[in-house]
Amino acid sequence: MKVFANNSPSADEVGAVAAGSTLGLGQSLLANAGQPALTVLSVGYTNTGKVQGCSLGDGNVVEVYANGSDFNSGTVLYREFMSLGEPICFTGLSDGAIITSTQGFYGVSEAIDGNAETPMGLLSYGLSFKFTFLFAFRDSNEYQQSASDRGFIFVVNGPLDNVIKLTDGNGVVTQGQEDIALTPWQHYVLETDGNKEFILSGTNPMMTGITSAMSNIDGVTGTNTFTDSRLVMPLTNDGITWPRSGQVSAPYANTQVEFFTRDNVTGFLNSTLGTGVNPGLPVDFDAAVGVGTGASDTDYEPDGATRVLATGLITAYSGADSAGSSASPLMPTSAMSQVVAQPFFIDDVGDGGNSGIAIASPYEGTAKVYSWNTATSSLVLEYTVPLLRNGVTISSKQDQKHPASGQVANETTTGTVLLVGDLDAGVIIADVPITVVVQNGTQTYTPTLRSQNGTTTTSLVNDDDETLMLGWTPADLKAEITEGTDGILYKRVITGGVETWVVA
Repeated sequence: MKVFANNSPSADEVGAVAAGSTLGLGQSLLANAGQPALTVLSVGYTNTGKVQGCSLGDGNVVEVYANGSDFNSGTVLYREFMSLGEPICFTGLSDGAIITSTQGFYGVSEAIDGNAETPMGLLSYGLSFKFTFLFAFRDSNEYQQSASDRGFIFVVNGPLDNVIKLTDGNGVVTQGQEDIALTPWQHYVLETDGNKEFILSGTNPMMTGITSAMSNIDGVTGTNTFTDSRLVMPLTNDGITWPRSGQVSAPYANTQVEFFTRDNVTGFLNSTLGTGVNPGLPVDFDAAVGVGTGASDTDYEPDGATRVLATGLITAYSGADSAGSSASPLMPTSAMSQVVAQPFFIDDVGDGGNSGIAIASPYEGTAKVYSWNTATSSLVLEYTVPLLRNGVTISSKQDQKHPASGQVANETTTGTVLLVGDLDAGVIIADVPITVVVQNGTQTYTPTLRSQNGTTTTSLVNDDDETLMLGWTPADLKAEITEGTDGILYKRVITGGVETWVVA
């Protein structure tokens, strides 16, 4: 709670609270309209200072602030003018740096320790929350400086003073981490003490990410392995991910969660009590049918794409593919976008568990994958990816709860477009809202690209690190989807000036 001098706020203090509240509302509205990459972004964690991302519009003004204080005062560190799909790798940044844009921007920050690395998705204030229920994935269990299996939650506060705390799933304060006062845009690190559920709460919204299997973040010697690095999401009742060794968590008892896979499987997720998803009893996403989805799809293959619809609120994540260690969170359908960043340089090595792009949507449509050609300063269309369901006959809106999905990878699974040669960074543009997970399979594949102030640098390191990407949706691209008199959802399509409606 904010305490004012003499128990009476000054005009400046009232103005700051009003401005912060207005900004928070605007950011929330943007995210819920599929615009999370148009909101205020922040660096959760980096130990190299590199932040790599892509512009999501032409004539884009991207501004970088060294920290929250500089953002508050309007002190710009870097200002770059960028084109649609153009990648850039900023250097010299620290935890808590703030990034804004006029036409959307998204990317990742880098952390390296020897042969271990992790790209951490930029935190988005549009996906902020006052309360969320999260699962700390493997190697998050040792709360002590000398340990190697430590988990950290990186918090960047919003524009209002905040008081935060971390408890376990039963509400018991974790290692005394409560009543922590944060100033506007302050960066703060919390630590987990188990591979289990936690509750992160505050008096005002915050944005966060999580990383595990870390040892020397605070100067303690050891080896970081970065087992899990992902955004911490707000609670939702409707989202899509690829259920690979992940967990579904709910803060309220007997939360009914129905799942729908791309290949026409449906059912309910149930804890060992057999009564839905309950706090303290997270459900293994791909466990046996009757408990989890029973999914056996490896990596992020199209048929593994799964939509979950809950009677209450949940969070969930996909644990990892068969080759990597990084997890990706359940993406709320309301925050899905049609122009999504693809900031990695992807080496054509291995299958989809090493290098590739996984795309899913609540609707059938088409996604186009573009790369940025530095020589011509233009986009090149590399792949056209059909986003389809598999074996689903649409006779009602219920059938349309099965997600549509596609993939670019060096494999021949159903719904996969073959990756042929290396793919440069760029952008993905779809005619429906999408969620995207990307990864590169070669740690040493680090081409040179643009950096700030007319300089260049090498690309940040990525090695089997599947990472969720965010985007935005320009008004002239926004899909128009509506329910027909038959109860089925249809999408408007204009071809050569002729309008038709197709099943979505």
